Amino acid sequence: MTAAPAYSDTRGIRTAGLTNRWPRGLRIYVVLQGVWIALYALFGKGFAYTGISPFYVGEILLTLALVTLAVSRRVRSILFTPVGVLLALFLGWQAFCAAQSIGVYGLDTFRDSVIWAYAVFGCVLAALILRMPGLLSAIIEQFSRCGRWFLVLGPVAWLATTYLRDYLPRWPGTTITIPLVKGDEYCVHLAGVLALALQGFGVVRQGWVLLILADAMLAMNVRSGLLAFVVAASFAVVLRPRPQRLVVVVACITTLVTVMAAFDFRVTVPGTTRELSVQQLGDNLQSVIRSTSSSDLEGTRQWRLIWWQRIVDYTVFGPYFWMGKGYGVNLADSDGFQVGTRDEPLRSPHSSHLTFLARSGVPGFVLWAALQLTWVSLMLKSYFQARRHQAKAWVGIFAWLMAYWLAFIMAAGFDVFLEGPMAGIPFWSLFGVGWGAHILFQSQLHKAGVRIPHIQTKALRMAYAE
Repeated sequence: MTAAPAYSDTRGIRTAGLTNRWPRGLRIYVVLQGVWIALYALFGKGFAYTGISPFYVGEILLTLALVTLAVSRRVRSILFTPVGVLLALFLGWQAFCAAQSIGVYGLDTFRDSVIWAYAVFGCVLAALILRMPGLLSAIIEQFSRCGRWFLVLGPVAWLATTYLRDYLPRWPGTTITIPLVKGDEYCVHLAGVLALALQGFGVVRQGWVLLILADAMLAMNVRSGLLAFVVAASFAVVLRPRPQRLVVVVACITTLVTVMAAFDFRVTVPGTTRELSVQQLGDNLQSVIRSTSSSDLEGTRQWRLIWWQRIVDYTVFGPYFWMGKGYGVNLADSDGFQVGTRDEPLRSPHSSHLTFLARSGVPGFVLWAALQLTWVSLMLKSYFQARRHQAKAWVGIFAWLMAYWLAFIMAAGFDVFLEGPMAGIPFWSLFGVGWGAHILFQSQLHKAGVRIPHIQTKALRMAYAE
């Protein structure tokens, strides 16, 4: 069997000449989407509120994404894949469920529907990776560079949101500060930066790893974010086991925890009983799987579990089995779990996965789960194929994609996460990068004489013939 060549553009990043061949309009869109994601990561909801209701920056970028997808000339190429077929079924069902509510809830239906409508960003990136040679390399290069800036600026934005909120500027007529970063968003992006570093992209030194872990410790009071970071980092280490890097990670964690314990480091988080301390770290990790003595942690845990059980009862075992309660209805009000304010009410349960179940019924939830499981199974398939053919760059790419994806999935399980553009747009963008990377890698296998499924062969022929 002929070995597939490694993707040379990811090592050395030889993309300067290739970018000149990209259509100007597509190149501008790629830059805009990258800038948008960086601003969401740094300013969170503070950037999301830029614009005039209902046309905020997220909706503007979504419109540009639809136009770009239409002119990409690779729509059929991505649809003739397992992910493409499942995504079409998933979006079709979600749109059908949403259509039933438009007449009753109007703009609120569109507002709640972005959780699945942001999938357009995945489609457009998958298409552009096939259309624009070297784009995958450029994405990894820029993520690595921006990741280092995020290690410095991200904690500043997070600490300002946490401790200086009363002094930050606000959008007129709202309580939205600039920045306004959620802890789980912050931790997920840190997990993505660490996962990429552990795959060997960029310089991996103890100082950088120590900085990433120290940044993550700043959000130890955020249970879902901390869990997402720990799980994703562990997964990245398992996929690319290198003793020297494992030693670096373990040494950095040990150093941080030891120093905090030795000096009894404690900082109380405003507005809660939680604090930054070794004890808080242990309580957070413990509360994920069982009860704790912390009334703050235990109260939110029980509140989530009761609401989630209510959703299961009226969908899986109740009258909303097929289509859920639809898009537009405020689920917190309808289910009796409202804890928000009049100006900023809670609309969805603290689990994006359960949002799909509550709003689109069991079929919608099953399609969501099938789509994500299919995506990650294809990433695993390509990962093991790359290892077998010693395509080291591809091994690192697929390991990074899966670890970063896992961080998003974990955080989405415990918070209103994918419902907003701050996490929704980056998540679906990552989904699209993986989708396009898989097709691109399979094309190299095909050219090297490795047999692949007929449906993928057809997609590849269209990708490079259009």
